[in-house]
Amino acid sequence: MVETQAWERYAQERPPRRLVNAAGSDTWFNWTQYPDHGPGLEVLDLQPGARVLDLGCGKGGNLAHMRAQGHHAVGVDASASQIAHARSRWPDLQLVYGDALAYLEAGDEPFDAMYSVFGALWFIDPELMLPAVHRRLRGTLAFSWTHMNAATAVARWDFEPEEWAGRLAEHGFGEIEYRVIERPASTDRGHPTFLVRARIAG
Repeated sequence: MVETQAWERYAQERPPRRLVNAAGSDTWFNWTQYPDHGPGLEVLDLQPGARVLDLGCGKGGNLAHMRAQGHHAVGVDASASQIAHARSRWPDLQLVYGDALAYLEAGDEPFDAMYSVFGALWFIDPELMLPAVHRRLRGTLAFSWTHMNAATAVARWDFEPEEWAGRLAEHGFGEIEYRVIERPASTDRGHPTFLVRARIAG
């Protein structure tokens, strides 16, 4: 109950995605907490029509861009209000309300890529999450997070990139790389974003 309430409070604090970005696009991919900043969808190295899973899709902005690019995308989120917002703005999205780990463990259909932008990879025990991801992934996993000073009502695995790389290797991932995306020069507060990418050999 505490975690459910915490996710709903978080959902209420998060503003919806703008209608268009600085380039005038109505969908786009954003790994960082800053608008129009950092890399985009190319991080996932997708082939046309890839099956992709968003682990913690929030209000659905990244998922909508994935679909707009022609990929078969599924989004999972533990906040009912986040899912409701995504459905109201993008009715055709494939959305699942529930726990990301439970979703992975309940099925067998593989995905070509999975990603998590400040999402489930940050908030679920990696000793449980990484094996579940590995079992259903056939290509690239990428996820981003940032350091947070404030305490939260839910557990968070706020590791340094090097530790995440080690844990990924322990669970059978390869081609592991990570980067630090510094905050924009125009911003005088906030934290850098960490982005990790790994692959399943296949």
